[in-house]
Amino acid sequence: MSRSPILSTVAILTAGAAQAGVLTPPPGCTAYLTVQSRACVVSHYWTCEGDPEGAHWELAMDGDGPFNLFFTDAEYRWLVSYDLRQGGETMLVEPEEDAASLSTLLAEGVDSYRFSTIRTGPGTRRLRTEYSGVDRLTGDTVEVDGRVLQETEFSYEFDPGDGMRRVEGNQLVSETWRSFFGGIEVETLPGGETVERDFSPMEFAEPGERGFLSDQPLYDCGDMMS
Repeated sequence: MSRSPILSTVAILTAGAAQAGVLTPPPGCTAYLTVQSRACVVSHYWTCEGDPEGAHWELAMDGDGPFNLFFTDAEYRWLVSYDLRQGGETMLVEPEEDAASLSTLLAEGVDSYRFSTIRTGPGTRRLRTEYSGVDRLTGDTVEVDGRVLQETEFSYEFDPGDGMRRVEGNQLVSETWRSFFGGIEVETLPGGETVERDFSPMEFAEPGERGFLSDQPLYDCGDMMS
């Protein structure tokens, strides 16, 4: 599936984000999951004809509409992401020094990674960012909306150009959907300050279930919904 029709369709979605309703996936694509998360985010997952086996797209939306579009492979490597608000894209530099592997994490309980991305955008220079980190299964499971997910603990470091940052916390992983879902994380900024965020999933909806492809986030939105 060419990325051009994907981005054209998402641009239309962005322009009409103020109208509440049900999202329609791009032509040639089939949606299979909607996730309502904390931090006022709802995400939609779909696969498209012609894409590599196991690859999928994820569209993240907040109270103002779509803001990020991600393309991920079967190992949950973030091949490319699009900033739908400011413009620009971030691409994985291949081959990686140590590629992230969901299969390794599920089979061995731990997976390290070291890779780089390059961000380009309107009016900005090419920015290369190095990431290194590790994911581990804690051995615990968490039930969310009737789905049992495995808990992970993670930490990684990166420098976006203004100094080294460290992010650590917990996520949830689904072997069925071959995806990670957010959790509580703490980011340590270059000056030593810390910022805590909670991206935990609250509801899952598959085709035919209530809330599937809803374009309105439900949790932690507050005044953002008015």
